[in-house]
Amino acid sequence: MLLPRFIKLSALALAFTSTFISKADAGLYGFTHYNPYTKEERILNINKVPDKLDNYREKMRQNLLMLIRYAKEQNKDFKIVTHEGQDLLTKSLWEHGRDGYNRARVEKNAKDDAFLFNKDFTEQDPQRYTPEYDYLHLVDAVAINNLYCGKGHESKISKKYKLNLITIEQCPDLDTLEMARINSMLEGKASYFFTDINNAFNNTDDHININDSAQNVFNVSDAQNILILNDTSRFKTKEEFVDALLKTNYDIIVMKPLFNNNERYSASDIQKLHFKKNGSKRLLLAEFNVSEASPDEYYWHRDWKIGEPSWLIRKSFDNENSIITLYWHNQWKNIISRHFKDIIKEGFDGVFFTGVENYKYFEHQTPLE
Repeated sequence: MLLPRFIKLSALALAFTSTFISKADAGLYGFTHYNPYTKEERILNINKVPDKLDNYREKMRQNLLMLIRYAKEQNKDFKIVTHEGQDLLTKSLWEHGRDGYNRARVEKNAKDDAFLFNKDFTEQDPQRYTPEYDYLHLVDAVAINNLYCGKGHESKISKKYKLNLITIEQCPDLDTLEMARINSMLEGKASYFFTDINNAFNNTDDHININDSAQNVFNVSDAQNILILNDTSRFKTKEEFVDALLKTNYDIIVMKPLFNNNERYSASDIQKLHFKKNGSKRLLLAEFNVSEASPDEYYWHRDWKIGEPSWLIRKSFDNENSIITLYWHNQWKNIISRHFKDIIKEGFDGVFFTGVENYKYFEHQTPLE
């Protein structure tokens, strides 16, 4: 089960309220902005040129592949949606440059493949049976920010391989939102729209679903709309939250696997949430952060803080109280593996991976220039 019956997380929470504010921690990359870079992080006064640059994108890919392969072994129809992370779909220019840098530090006159590419570098098709090839072919969809209401874009690789897209749109006003909604419908993309971040991801009332369908949804490609509700702070009880979702006809619902991060849903709750109000089937996805630890989660130890254990690195940019991890560290991988197994057992149709973009923080700390 997701939470040991004898543990009351609310009691644990009291032990670290002096360090962390107790509140809903449900930011989403690109829309919430907490804990910005410090002056020291921006200066990046690196005294010694590193002998080797780690491939943080590959480390992220490997973590995701570890979880995805396990999920597909348990249920070949388990859906995989990632929030952003299009750079992981193929080997990027940054990775080519990193390979050349590492060779040059070891070998004299080493060939640097990055120099073969100019500013017009385009994404390369991944070679068969490489990690990026496997990743591209195991992901069911990518959710991207502001395709219609901002500067978001679909990568050439996702277009070429016809990867399903979900869009999350923060529009400046209602007129722009309505135009974006029309374009989304014409292009057949499931999209989540909002104008005010304070009313996003936390309720059903402010998000009227204008394209209800009685169609059964078995694949992401079948979906015409989506509800992302990863902040349950407006709901007093689990029962109130479940009841609100049962009154909707959304084709996809994304939610946290635990109510308020501490109360598990019953088998009956999960079974009922698989169906829309009109009785047809929908997809129920669990949000899962692959690179951030939170004191609100059941696995948290009361004596943990940044630097203790060593793989807790800095506060998140997107979630006020969460902490970015060394996501390739074995202890963190063991934690998320156990947590992920529970999600599959609970009966969710798939997962909505967040925290995918945190590889950029580590690249920022060791810039390749």
